[in-house]
Amino acid sequence: MPSITDMLNLNKLYMFQTMRKILETDGSRNVRNLIAYKDQILYIWNPEECCLYSLLLNTVHEDQPSYQKLFPGSPPLFDVDEILINEPGTLCALVGSKGVSVMRFPKRMGSKSLYDTTGGGSQGEGITCSTSLLQDKFFITKHLTDVKRVRWYPGSPEDNHLVVLTNNKNCLRLFEVDKGTGKLVSIWRLGRQTSQILASLGDTAVDFDFAPPVLLGSRIQSDPSIIWPILVLQGNGEVLCLNTTVDDSMNIKSDKITGPLTMYPPADDNYSEDACSILVMDTIPPSVVIASNFGELYNCLLLPDTQAKNNDEYEPSDYQQEYSLHIIETIELELGLNIEDNGEYDSSNTIHLKRDPAVTSRYWCLHNTGVHSVTVPLTELLDEFSKSSIDDFRGSPDIQGQSFVEYYICTGLMNGKTKPIKGFAVLSFPTDLLVTLLSNGEVVTQAVPNFNYNKLSIANMQYMKENNAGSEDQVDNSENVGKDDFSSFISALLQKENGTKNTILKLGPDVPNEIIVQTVLQTINMRRGTLNNHKIVSEEIERRVRMLAKAKDRQLQEMQRLEEARQKLQADVENKAEKLDEINNKQEELTQRASSILLKLVSAAPDSVSIKKKRELLAAYRTKMELMNKRIEEAKEKWNIVQTESVSSIYKQLYGARSLKLTLEQELVIKGNLSEMGSTILELERKVRDLRVVINTIAS
Repeated sequence: MPSITDMLNLNKLYMFQTMRKILETDGSRNVRNLIAYKDQILYIWNPEECCLYSLLLNTVHEDQPSYQKLFPGSPPLFDVDEILINEPGTLCALVGSKGVSVMRFPKRMGSKSLYDTTGGGSQGEGITCSTSLLQDKFFITKHLTDVKRVRWYPGSPEDNHLVVLTNNKNCLRLFEVDKGTGKLVSIWRLGRQTSQILASLGDTAVDFDFAPPVLLGSRIQSDPSIIWPILVLQGNGEVLCLNTTVDDSMNIKSDKITGPLTMYPPADDNYSEDACSILVMDTIPPSVVIASNFGELYNCLLLPDTQAKNNDEYEPSDYQQEYSLHIIETIELELGLNIEDNGEYDSSNTIHLKRDPAVTSRYWCLHNTGVHSVTVPLTELLDEFSKSSIDDFRGSPDIQGQSFVEYYICTGLMNGKTKPIKGFAVLSFPTDLLVTLLSNGEVVTQAVPNFNYNKLSIANMQYMKENNAGSEDQVDNSENVGKDDFSSFISALLQKENGTKNTILKLGPDVPNEIIVQTVLQTINMRRGTLNNHKIVSEEIERRVRMLAKAKDRQLQEMQRLEEARQKLQADVENKAEKLDEINNKQEELTQRASSILLKLVSAAPDSVSIKKKRELLAAYRTKMELMNKRIEEAKEKWNIVQTESVSSIYKQLYGARSLKLTLEQELVIKGNLSEMGSTILELERKVRDLRVVINTIAS
């Protein structure tokens, strides 16, 4: 059955039991990340077998979970401290302080999307992957050269470019992994070569990260330029900017290094004299986190710098972008369990920053004493920043203490023996889960609260701060009434004097007895405070229940009254609808009676003068029409006679009878008479038609 700290039962799996045996004898005191997550697969690096386990998370609750062993074709000649999977999940970078090696995964297929096992490769045998070593001779011959940071280049056309930062020569190296080889493409200088003096002064690069891309030119152009800025962090806290571009030939080029970036508001020590890590979060606008070795975090906004540079050595080009950092908050982490109740650290503690794949405004801090989570409410911060005056544009409003910090896992005491984290991954299966590999090989799997929970917690802490600031002197404002609901109030009471979640303690068996006694005493005091808060919450809930019960009774009575009123209104509407139907029927009956009466009155009324004149005119037209008809009949008879005579004359000519010879003048006269008679007939027909139209019009 899954436990609270192992929700996926990973500690019972063979691979993690093997890792526990290996890490129990591991003497490394540095933070490592030997696990990674990509596309429902959890990857675990086994340093003893020199292989990479791939566990399919869909099968973790089955009797036989599906996993595979991926062996590099050329085993790395160094200790692996971190594994990095590229975005499409085809390449895996094995990173160590003395080298970098890249494995190429086979294709995934089948119903479970396992890796191709063509030619062998079951769960017992494993799969051999092609491997590329990046400048292995360089790291072997240069004993003082260490790898500081490795990241996949996000603008790579085929996602096969790696950027490596080393402590030698203060430069970034760009490698391309292709067909089993890893060749050095270019070297980007970041300043003067590293020396012991520069390293002691913090004038060397310690970390870098990629800022969001910038599109130059119009989007409708065929080949717009895309710039991928690289923010480089130096040990003294200064941040440099290196702009890189991908040209038409898919070659990656860089511009001049610029910086250091201006920080607002300015500080004498540039906010950090011992910086160790930088992280760029994918927010709008981009936010940058800078961490120091003493547990200090600086949340910044990366904005374009509108102030002109007065530097004679640098001239900005068309592909150069200038930025500035606006500090919005400073956070001091509690690195370890503080038994003696002091906040001073005797030794440095390197912090590794990891972005959260699910929530863009949340990041994770890995260190030698556990894991922290920081959620930055960027929307609320920008809203408050927008309300500041124009005169304070170069600075930042007072927004300290608004981020929500949670100490998830504590693995050591403050200023005590370190127990660094050995693996970290945020899973999105089935929900957001945090998987942490401790220094003793134990795996802690716990649920990660969603972003809405963190926002609610931030609001609750602000609510408690506002109440503790002196609510007695505040004047009621009707605009703020009802903004804090009961759930926020209860959550604020539960988090009173304990603003974070319950931290999981993994101190180990080597803790002194007096430390255990103090821890138990503090736990008892914390439990008393928690029980007291729960008692107050129960009283508030009971009081709210009584209030809601009374309100419910009042609402039921109001609902009953409204139901009675509704029934009454419905009865009135039905009665009025029946009356309306009766009125409509009566109106139709009266309309029909009025129409019949009007028709009778019109038919019984005497003719008027105009009607008499129209009747006389109609009678005259009828007389004329009869006369015309008679003339038409007479004309037709004459025409028939003429036709008959013409036929008989033709007959006589054909059969030899005596023919009547007409002169030319007679023929012309006859033809004229016939044509005149035809015209007269046509004119009479036209007049008859006109008279019929007039008669029909008058009759209608």
